[in-house]
Amino acid sequence: MNNVSDVAAGLSYGTSIGSFGYWLLQLLDKVSPSQWAAIGVLGSLLLGLLTYLTNLYFKIKDDRRKEARGNGYQQN
Repeated sequence: MNNVSDVAAGLSYGTSIGSFGYWLLQLLDKVSPSQWAAIGVLGSLLLGLLTYLTNLYFKIKDDRRKEARGNGYQQN
């Protein structure tokens, strides 16, 4: 950081991060622990659903690719 503009940019980024942190803490203080528990439950359900849908998408894609190659599943 030899250049004055580099120092100014660093101070600007530092101030911005500090301001963001302050407002984030203000927001977090407004949410009660029981609300955080509900947010956690809903968030984990949403992530579970997204994981399932992603897995389903790639399984379907894999099955279609195997059928196109002629390497489909063989029943014994």
